[in-house]
Amino acid sequence: MHNHTDTWGISTEAFLGWYVAAATGAVVIALVIRGVALRKPTPEFRTLTPPEMGVLTSDERAVRAAVAELESAAHPAGQGQHDRFTRIVRQRIDDASGTAVPSQLVPTLPLPLLELRSDLVKAGYLNGNRERTLMQLSVVPVMIVAVVGTIRTGFTLVNENPAGYLPLVVICLALIVVSLLRVSRRTRFGQVELRRLKDEYSYLTPISPPSFATYGATSAGIAAALFGPGRDGSWAPGCGGGSSPSSCSTFSSTVSCGG
Repeated sequence: MHNHTDTWGISTEAFLGWYVAAATGAVVIALVIRGVALRKPTPEFRTLTPPEMGVLTSDERAVRAAVAELESAAHPAGQGQHDRFTRIVRQRIDDASGTAVPSQLVPTLPLPLLELRSDLVKAGYLNGNRERTLMQLSVVPVMIVAVVGTIRTGFTLVNENPAGYLPLVVICLALIVVSLLRVSRRTRFGQVELRRLKDEYSYLTPISPPSFATYGATSAGIAAALFGPGRDGSWAPGCGGGSSPSSCSTFSSTVSCGG
């Protein structure tokens, strides 16, 4: 005969014992799947272009790097020295009558940005769709156990039966689910490489400010890729830091500085 205080005919103590074991197993399965998802072949170390450095952080940062490099170019003849993505950005700017605002350019570059990200996924710098899908699937066992615990807690409270520390376990599982659903843009190798690049090019931070007339247009792109705009949000490598004011619009007569 079951005790009337036992929800579903199972005592709180017995249920908690099985539940904690199931929760532990679900978390272990999730971590194993996550480990498999994040496991990659030996990364392909390569010299990254400014837009590639930028896309390690965001798509807009990649476009900002290309725009900064173009703004800092002394004359249109330097266009041939730019990487493919930067040349495409230049074409988009020309198509938009010379408007160079990175946030507005991003929606016009879906395929070039996809290619940029895909190259770095293959090289081991970024996590791709495969990794994201596997990591999202990894939380399914944990979510199932959490749902069962939530339902059990509800029935227990309705029947005014003791729940023990079951609600606490359910809350912990919910926090674990939220944590596991977070998928980093960069791989571990990408994280390490981004830190290394920031250390290597620390002299290009806008706080200095660096002289891009001395360092060149590529350095302006690297600075924008790694450090973004200045603290006031309006830093444009081609419009300051040692560059001549007129160089800001040399590649297009109506380029807007900063953005």
